[in-house]
Amino acid sequence: MVAQGRYVGNVHPRAFSLPGRALPRPLPPASPANARRPPPWGPGLTLAGVNPDALNREYSIQSTLSKFLPERALDAAINPASNELRYWSLSRSLQALRQGEITAESLVDACAQAFADSHAQINALALQDYAAAQAQARRADAARQRGEPPGALHGIPFSIKESFDVAGWPTTCGDPAHAGQLAPRDAEVVRRLRAAGAILVGKSNVPLHLRDWQSYNALYGTTRNPRDLSRTPGGSSGGSAAAVCAGMSVFDVGSDIGSSLRNPAHYCGVFSHKSSHGLVSLRGHGIRNTDPAPDINVAGPVARSAADLEIVLRVLSGDTGQAGQARTLAAAPDRAPSEFRVAVLPTHSFAPVDAEVSRVIEDLGRQLQGQGMRVSWNARPAIDAETLWRTYILMLRAATSAYMTDSAYEAARQRTGHADPADLSYATLQYVGATLDHRTWLKLADIRRGIEQAWADFFADHDVLLCPAAATAAFELNEQGEPWQRSLNVNGELQPMTTQLFWAGHSGLCGLPSTVAPAGLTPTGLPVGVQIVAARSHDLTSLRFAQWLEQHGHAFQPPTMTHAA
Repeated sequence: MVAQGRYVGNVHPRAFSLPGRALPRPLPPASPANARRPPPWGPGLTLAGVNPDALNREYSIQSTLSKFLPERALDAAINPASNELRYWSLSRSLQALRQGEITAESLVDACAQAFADSHAQINALALQDYAAAQAQARRADAARQRGEPPGALHGIPFSIKESFDVAGWPTTCGDPAHAGQLAPRDAEVVRRLRAAGAILVGKSNVPLHLRDWQSYNALYGTTRNPRDLSRTPGGSSGGSAAAVCAGMSVFDVGSDIGSSLRNPAHYCGVFSHKSSHGLVSLRGHGIRNTDPAPDINVAGPVARSAADLEIVLRVLSGDTGQAGQARTLAAAPDRAPSEFRVAVLPTHSFAPVDAEVSRVIEDLGRQLQGQGMRVSWNARPAIDAETLWRTYILMLRAATSAYMTDSAYEAARQRTGHADPADLSYATLQYVGATLDHRTWLKLADIRRGIEQAWADFFADHDVLLCPAAATAAFELNEQGEPWQRSLNVNGELQPMTTQLFWAGHSGLCGLPSTVAPAGLTPTGLPVGVQIVAARSHDLTSLRFAQWLEQHGHAFQPPTMTHAA
């Protein structure tokens, strides 16, 4: 049972003791963003086990802004399209805080006002405690006035995907059965962000068990895309992208095993980064959170600027002293992104992409050529598409099988008895993968090593591969049936929605880093993101390329639907 007086997102605290759909709570009235006021959404929560004044001395703000980031990337991040505080980038906010132009409290207030203005329409945050965040912001401002050395993210409000543990808060993955189970400690990524001085404002919404390209569940309801309220923000980190797009937080951290970071950024027109496997700890992620580095799954940031992604990733990455966490970032590329060797893959015969999306990526490739960049339209890693698809889906579902109930596992095992070995449909492969024996898994791992070598050979001659993040732009909300039973309209034909998992596994199977950046718009104005894939551990290569794109006309644009009635 959640402590008396706690208000979480749009859910009344008593909902945590009730089965089924949570009770709604009215949206608070709007008020001036920077006014000193008691929060209208109810009393705050004392977060157990957290020292809100913890500051990370490892990086200073100055080193974070200037030591690591190219000057032009920083300029692009600090001079966004909007002067409205809720839409400021992390980079711009850090600089303004350091120079005394704004306070941490005013920044949290701006995010709180964004929540008050649009929560009823968007429902991006499943849980929130802006009241506690405002109190922590005042302490952060006082510490700065006393001259205490600030952390890398001192005074910056952030949200976190609901599937990450926050001490004293429930981690449910959208399942009402877990609503009363409170986390005893922070997930490692939350611990690092707090230690760097960042201020938690809430948890972002997810689909049930993190298995959908939408973000709805019986406990927290449906999250909508801030750019078109009739459409999905993506999933499973859909609440993350929606919250950042709407200005409810400066950045968010999500997870990705099947495009869960890449897909929402593409749908919502923001930036995200799927880190190299093992670079960022997943300790404290998921309901059972027993494995610090589960196969394929990774964590990474969502932000309104490509430069912001790198700042957050540097805080999150590095050895934590835990098993599976020794991987470090490779050095930044020794040449400018304008000198990169770029391959462009706008679509694939195995997983066709809607022309409205592929045209944007083709146009981007032509823009790069016009800028004098070396662009190849035919270069591909030497990987058989069917082999990659089958290997990825089987290993994906094997990786998630530990979270299945015994009854669900037994049902899957019964289904595999009559499976056709030649059947490549997701409907069949999901059950085969969930019930793999260890011998078969080892054979798949050997196939994966061959695919990894093909990628290594490819990146010996190319720096990045540009490809889609999904088959279409954001689709209209559809909560009928199971995700794998639904279809998408791709070029006028129905395609199983699961086919677009090809674009997740293409790089995800081998743990490659991938950054998604805004690339353009469909004819109806929906955002289209480009997936920028780099060699494993070379996260800074894809990030620096995204920063170059941001400098050349592909920056975040504030949504027009955020304040829709």
